[in-house]
Amino acid sequence: MDLHPHKVKLIDETAKRLGHSIIETAAGDGKKSVERFGTEQFDRILVDAPCSGLGVIKRKPDIKYSKTADDFSRLQEIQVDLLDQAAQLLKKDGILVYSTCTVDSTENRGTAERFLKEHPYMEKIEVSLPETLGLKNSGFVQVFPQDFGGDGFFISAFRKTQTS
Repeated sequence: MDLHPHKVKLIDETAKRLGHSIIETAAGDGKKSVERFGTEQFDRILVDAPCSGLGVIKRKPDIKYSKTADDFSRLQEIQVDLLDQAAQLLKKDGILVYSTCTVDSTENRGTAERFLKEHPYMEKIEVSLPETLGLKNSGFVQVFPQDFGGDGFFISAFRKTQTS
């Protein structure tokens, strides 16, 4: 789900181009997804959360002028709300992937750890990149722009161990 229909269209076009047929998209407010779909309806969910975008600052330098300290705590609340909704949507043993395009530890690790603390029926799944890439594995993936000369991003994953 995305608030913006044009972004949903981009996701659909990219999925089609890549040959992915299992992706379902919808325009709407992800913070109201349980109201829309009901609980325990999905096997897999990706929450590519709205974030500060600090990982793409090289491509979007205006970010450094548009973000305030309050934005970071506000964004984390939105991220936690989206993750909470996603957890309710998952079937038992379902997998939830949480990602951002930021390098801010509060939005990334902080949000993932808060989510786990507030949702004891969810467990962390170890996520890692191949050792040959030389990144330290902490069970979460944090890539910084300087690591590969691209964007910075964060990925974490969780499994639902019981019904919520």
